[in-house]
Parts: sequence; C-alpha cells; structure tokens
Amino acid sequence: MDSQYLPVADAIESLITTEIRRPGLRGIVRPLAATAREKQGGPPVLLAAERLVDSVHRGDIVVIATGFPVPGFMPAGEDDGPPGAAAPAYAVSHAFGAVPLVLAEEQCLAPVRASLDAIGLLERPLSVAREVPSSFVLQSFPDDDRAEARADEVARTLVPKAIVTIEKLGLNAKGVAHRGGGQAQMEGHMRIEALPGRAREAGILTIAIGDAGNEAGMGLVAEATRQYHKWGAVYQCPCQGGVAATEAPDVTVVAQVSNWGAYGIAAMLGVLLGNERTLHEAEAERRVLEACQRAGAVDGFGMGPVYYCDDIPGRIHCHIVDILQLLTRTALNRAT
Repeated sequence: MDSQYLPVADAIESLITTEIRRPGLRGIVRPLAATAREKQGGPPVLLAAERLVDSVHRGDIVVIATGFPVPGFMPAGEDDGPPGAAAPAYAVSHAFGAVPLVLAEEQCLAPVRASLDAIGLLERPLSVAREVPSSFVLQSFPDDDRAEARADEVARTLVPKAIVTIEKLGLNAKGVAHRGGGQAQMEGHMRIEALPGRAREAGILTIAIGDAGNEAGMGLVAEATRQYHKWGAVYQCPCQGGVAATEAPDVTVVAQVSNWGAYGIAAMLGVLLGNERTLHEAEAERRVLEACQRAGAVDGFGMGPVYYCDDIPGRIHCHIVDILQLLTRTALNRAT
C-alpha cells in the first residue's frame, strides 16, 4: 500500500465503520473491520482501490453481485446491497471506462436496476455497453445447480478483470447460508459462491463487502465473527455451524452498512486517480435509495418500505456520501 494515502484511507475507514445502530446491534463491525485491516496489512478500502487500479482498464468487464431476497419477508430483497452495487458500477465506469456487469437474483432485478438508473447509468446490451460510456449490463444468476456452469461462462468466456460481491449471503463451514439473525437461508438466493472459486482459478481479482460476517467473502474475518457475532458460532439452525462465512477473496472490506463499504472504495478510487466523479453525490444517494424502495426493496430491519436502510434513516446515508465527497476533495486539495 502507498503510505501517502494512509491518512485519507484511515479517515474513510473510520467513517464507514462507525457503529451507530441501536443497542443490541453494536459491537460487531469494529472488531471485524480491525481484523480485516490487520490481516490485510492496512486499510482495506485502500487495498481494494489499489487492486482495481492495477487490474481494470477501458472496456474491461467488472462483475458486481448483490441481492438478498427472503421469501415472504423481503421478496425483492433489501435496500442494503443494490445501492452499494450501483456505487462501484458508477465508479468503474467513470474511473476506467469499464463495463459493470451486475448480477442478482431474478426477484431482485427491479430494485437493482432502479438503483443503477438513479445513480446515472443506463442499461444496454453488453456489445453496446463496451462502446458507450455510462452503461451497465444487468443479468440474473442461478439459485440452483446451474450456478457452476454459469460461473464458468462468466469467468472463462466474459473474462472480467474483477468480481465484487456486496451483501450476498455466504456459506458457513457446514455449507449453509444464514441471515444475520442466525436463521438458515438457502431458499431463493443465487449460488454466488461458485463464481469466486472460478475467479481464483482464472486469476481474476475478487473483492467482498459485508457488515456482519455472514456474507459471501467474509471468511477472512470468520474467527472474529464467531467471537463477536451473537450467532457467529452456533444457533438453533440444525446445522449448528453458526453464521460465519468461510470463503475468503483477495480483498475483504467490512463496513457498518455494506453500501458504505462500496462508497468508501469509490471515494478511495477518486483519491488515487484524482477524479472526484468516482463517487456519486449526496443528492444521487437520495434518489438511489428512494428508487430502490419504490422498486420493491425494503429496510432489512423493519422490513418495510420506509426511508431507512439497515435501521438507519436515509438522510444519514446521504450525509455519509457527503462526508466521503469532502474527504476526497480535501485529499485532492480541491475547493469544496
């Protein structure tokens, strides 16, 4: 890591890992984030941004996977994830002229599409998106045994330069995915775990973003998840394996809200590249959250269509983006 960027990276990390939820939901993020930092030798947002700069160029494909449906409760998923997927899609488009290929469950496509539209990107076929700026490609990914073949297709045929997973359920040591509250959740979610394995074989950069340790790619902090998460080691689920995911990518980013981890990476890209446009504005954040909810996503705690995300009012998410923008401009010595 380039030490000249450590002050702003530290500030970004401090902001996105601030624990501001109600009592009973605190005490997880900071220990997990500290573990991720220690094991990766510095601020994960800086490592992720540096690896993206090294790996991604104009016309390259960057795969971004999100979506967290819970049948009956959150049929179209939650609003932590789709806005976070829109942020790196926006960032790689403006930073590199790359093509974001976003994957989600079929039932989550509407809020993901709405988030990408609201942030300022336009859906186009892949052949066109390679030629036209500010484009995105959106596709579903299987939730059954077809996932292995689809992962091969994505990794070996499309040859993306990076794969980013955000707020995707991961498998524990028993091969079972769990929600943050400890409940097993195998029905209806895409088998994204097939893709990072193919990516490693093909030498593709993998980045995972999560907020509780149960997400895909949180294996780097599995031990801390077992220690600090209420259901990290065991639960009433018959598997008795706890929620801690075991898959570990090249880079692991932990944040208070998974969306914020994506915003932190986008801000850090702006600092590295001298490009303020890698992170969307606070007003765009408002549009994204509202559009995501209008399309069917809900707050993952209240499970209602209210202007909240992860039990935090929408206006706070806008302020987080505003502060990240200020950090970026200050680091670039730009007028604010």
